[in-house]
Amino acid sequence: MPGIWVYIEQVGNDIAAISRELLGKGRVLADSTGQQLGALVLAGQAGSLAERAFAFGADVACVVEDAALAQYTTDGYVAAVAALIKEHQPDMLLMGASFQMRDFGSALAAELGVGVAVDATDVKIEGGVISAVRPSHGGNVINTLNFADARPAIIVVRKQSFAEAAEQPGRSGAVVTGAMPATTIRTAVESVAPKTGAVNLTDASIIVTGGRGLGSPENYQKLIPPLAEAFGGAYGASRAVVDAGWVPYEHQVGQTGKTVSPKLYVACGVSGAIQHLAGMRTSRNIVAINKDPDAPIFRVATYGVVGDVNDVLPLLTEEMKQRTGR
Repeated sequence: MPGIWVYIEQVGNDIAAISRELLGKGRVLADSTGQQLGALVLAGQAGSLAERAFAFGADVACVVEDAALAQYTTDGYVAAVAALIKEHQPDMLLMGASFQMRDFGSALAAELGVGVAVDATDVKIEGGVISAVRPSHGGNVINTLNFADARPAIIVVRKQSFAEAAEQPGRSGAVVTGAMPATTIRTAVESVAPKTGAVNLTDASIIVTGGRGLGSPENYQKLIPPLAEAFGGAYGASRAVVDAGWVPYEHQVGQTGKTVSPKLYVACGVSGAIQHLAGMRTSRNIVAINKDPDAPIFRVATYGVVGDVNDVLPLLTEEMKQRTGR
């Protein structure tokens, strides 16, 4: 059986982007250690999820299909996966750091009596030792957490930490079916509906964020959403902007808002307070635009522009529109 498992999240009829990321990382780890890569699929109706996991690198799909798993509940998911793990003894289980998976990973680790790392940005196996890399203290400290002998190591990974696996159409694998054990599920999920107008910053590959340096809510609306649209990304805000009521909380990036790791993060008029840096400093490329050359945001920026956002952003927006046609 596979030594490395990836929990497969479903979005619509396909697997989520974070699952494709973890299948890619899992494939690298499996190949480097001579192990197989397994895809863990829980669903009311698993359908084609196993086949999609094979296409992105899995060798084996461990599937539990039961009506009790149609919606996430801590009791149901922990019972199903704990039974599978006790039977097949994998070394590692990777899952994305969504709200549900943070709950699931921690509860599963407690049930099995094993270690868990949450919000990891890298995973390693060196000399047989499994470790997870995790930022803390606003990203000023990078921790390497080594797992003891108890298995599996459960690692909950921040989205957009790895490149997505390349799809290999026609690739196949073996399916192992597990049974849903008898368990008491104490939560009844009556309905699930997306919030109207909600923004999903954690999944965005490009984020344009506005800070207090924009000066007014009118400037924010005039400058930030159009630039985000020109980039084909989402728009965020610093805590000061949200506290001032310029935009709703769902746009807030930072320790008390969303933690994001996009491919490109454009910080406009953001000074770079510690709590804000904690939520975005793992972005792959950071562009900072601020008229204060000593602003802390420049310390983490890949590229910096010292200038007034009111002058720079309209020019940047127009340039991006011409290049992208948006």
